[in-house]
Amino acid sequence: MIFKKMSEMSAEDMVALWNKGFEGYFLNSTLNLDKFLARAVNEGLSLENSLVVCENRDPIGFVMNGFRVIEGKRVAWNGGTGIATEHRGRGIGKKLMERNLQLYREQGVDIALLEALIQNKAAIKLYQSVGYVITEQLISLQHTEALDASLLQPNSPNEYVTRRGLALEVKGLSSYRHLSAWQTQWASMKDGECIIVSDHEDEVVGYALYKRIFGDDGNLSTIALYQCESIPGRTDSEDILKAALSEVYAPFSFTCKRITMNIRDSNKGLIGLLERLGFTKFVEQVYMIRHL
Repeated sequence: MIFKKMSEMSAEDMVALWNKGFEGYFLNSTLNLDKFLARAVNEGLSLENSLVVCENRDPIGFVMNGFRVIEGKRVAWNGGTGIATEHRGRGIGKKLMERNLQLYREQGVDIALLEALIQNKAAIKLYQSVGYVITEQLISLQHTEALDASLLQPNSPNEYVTRRGLALEVKGLSSYRHLSAWQTQWASMKDGECIIVSDHEDEVVGYALYKRIFGDDGNLSTIALYQCESIPGRTDSEDILKAALSEVYAPFSFTCKRITMNIRDSNKGLIGLLERLGFTKFVEQVYMIRHL
């Protein structure tokens, strides 16, 4: 059994290994070449520092990695781990994860992040066996019909000013959650936008990170929310969230797919508000961290 860099493989072989590694997975994670390469670029994945495990020269498993510096710490993300079906249950996954942690140390990583589907008990147990700890549960919700705008009316007469901007504009906000799930960080959102919410005294009190996705016909097809936060301790937190959502998911009468991606479950105010709007859960994950 040997390890090599994913960058040593052809693009076609990378995609074939990815699809073999996720065969029989809880969600359909099959990718074609274009989507595989786009994912690597958009989410900051390093093919040079992603690992492939081989047996008799045949690639049988992989782990993809992304790296960032966040608040002065070098942070790594596991952007996908897979073992070919016929090689599962042989302990290869643990050997791969142990070698991957060695790679992290070689890269000077301080913090390692990953997410795992809540149903994937075997993977969660594997990650825990090499030192990862569950710190949060993540929820993705969806809504496919028009929204009832009356449900986002504020509870109090406080006035808020909202401003649209690029995703990167949130990084300097004191309330920005830097160590959120990797795909929900501003740096993973190449085409992302933000809503910044200020109160009548011009203090920034909340923000949202989201993407608008357009179909080949140029029409809006999906609005995806990645973060939506108010400043902790605010008594008007729900109204701040309503102000942000009113901008993110507008126009309410328009029918398109509205989703959230990996919203932290501890953001109870937001989750409750979305459920009252008619959003329903479709994916739940655990968020895991390992300090090196």
